[in-house]
Amino acid sequence: MSKKNKKIEHSVSTLNPLLKIFIKISILTILVGGLVIYIDYNGYFNPNKSKDHTFKKWTSFYKLTDEKTEIDIMLFGNSHLYTGINPKNLSLSIGANSFVFAAPGTSISDSYFGLKEAIKKNKPKLVIIETYGINDFNNYEFKKGSLSDQFISFAARKDLYTKLVSTPYLFNIDNYFYAWSTTIRNHDYLFNNQKQLKKNIELIKNEGRRNKKEKLYLGRFVRFSTGLKNNILHMYDSLGAPVNGADYSYSKQAESYVNKIVELCKNKKIELMFLTLPMYDKHTENYAIWNDKLSEILNKHPHKWLNLQNKPAYNGFNKVSFEDTYNTNQHMTYKGSLLATNKLVNYIKDSINVKLPNRKEDEEWHNLFYGSEGYFENYSPKKGDKNNKILFANKKLGSITINECLFLKINNKKNNQVLVKLDKESAKKIDLEGYKLQLMVRFKLKEEVKMARINLVYDQFHQTENEIIFSSYVQPLSILEVASIKLVPIPAEKNK
Repeated sequence: MSKKNKKIEHSVSTLNPLLKIFIKISILTILVGGLVIYIDYNGYFNPNKSKDHTFKKWTSFYKLTDEKTEIDIMLFGNSHLYTGINPKNLSLSIGANSFVFAAPGTSISDSYFGLKEAIKKNKPKLVIIETYGINDFNNYEFKKGSLSDQFISFAARKDLYTKLVSTPYLFNIDNYFYAWSTTIRNHDYLFNNQKQLKKNIELIKNEGRRNKKEKLYLGRFVRFSTGLKNNILHMYDSLGAPVNGADYSYSKQAESYVNKIVELCKNKKIELMFLTLPMYDKHTENYAIWNDKLSEILNKHPHKWLNLQNKPAYNGFNKVSFEDTYNTNQHMTYKGSLLATNKLVNYIKDSINVKLPNRKEDEEWHNLFYGSEGYFENYSPKKGDKNNKILFANKKLGSITINECLFLKINNKKNNQVLVKLDKESAKKIDLEGYKLQLMVRFKLKEEVKMARINLVYDQFHQTENEIIFSSYVQPLSILEVASIKLVPIPAEKNK
């Protein structure tokens, strides 16, 4: 052994025993930490991403902005927002890009830090904050369910610096490691969810082989397709409201984060508004008290507030607009979200002093949305589109002008759709819900030409500033022409 190696060995042997232990623990910590970081990076303990719409939102947002798609309207909130506003219909109706950033069960503090991250990537013209997250939360006292929701939202965000800065404000120190590491947070997969572990390993193996084109995703996640049913409506009538607005309160922490959002938007010169999405009108008693308490915060600022729970803004919502539940928390159905979106569009146009870009003349913008839900209600099919066609245009039906009659192939559905757009001004004297449009069409079936009657009903959930929509889903047909069209009264008992 050389004199140099003997000297090093002697130096190590004479180290203080406590120092030796410290060095060994440090090396072990580095090794374990490195292993956890490696496992986190590869995603072995990730939850099922196909069901994690919060993760999907942030991934889609970064992808869109990386591709130079500008987001003009950003919306922040929790599950009331992503089930209550449809960003594709909002974008298509207003002619600007919108995106819903919302995660289940999160608070106004989460909205603030989500906004901070989002505007680093893309500065919007308008920010909309849904108010249900303004409550009596305390980030350091979250219970298990709310804490889990906060972990999901935190994990979905991508900017490391913003996440690092927000950590001590969103979590108690005991939860730092759980917030940052899916491996630590989901270590029980080793015993309780080996199926997901195996699935993650397969996903990692096949990462380079996937070349699936992702559909445009702007943050919507509506879970409910049917509204309130008779048995639940009976519970409202017999038991009364499940929520008492007099119980509503907000924390100082919630108020401080509202103020932070206001200040952030002011400093960045971004227009800000607040939005309250409704629940069934019998769901909450003493809502006026809730409204007054919330006003204590929001009325301190000069920003607009659209409260769809209050009349007349609530008008038009009914049992088909809301989730079939008597629980304290209630969300909107798909149809309810469309109605709320229409009301928001009109409010932005009429009441918000913001200059949004008009992207309706941009071909790339149309390509981005083409064929998406709500597109053909607002725009015409392209020339040469073999799946989506204009059957006829600019036709008179008495005093009513029919702007277009479309035949559409619905993506991922077995049915097709017939959609008629009436000029709103010419049809304003008609009781729309009391009539159906009846089309006689010639279609081809197995080389034989046949006739069929198609009844179209008024679609109150899809309408534009200047047009009224009638539509119906039909079995796949090869329509050759529309032989006739007429407005037919619906019998009173059926209409009711």
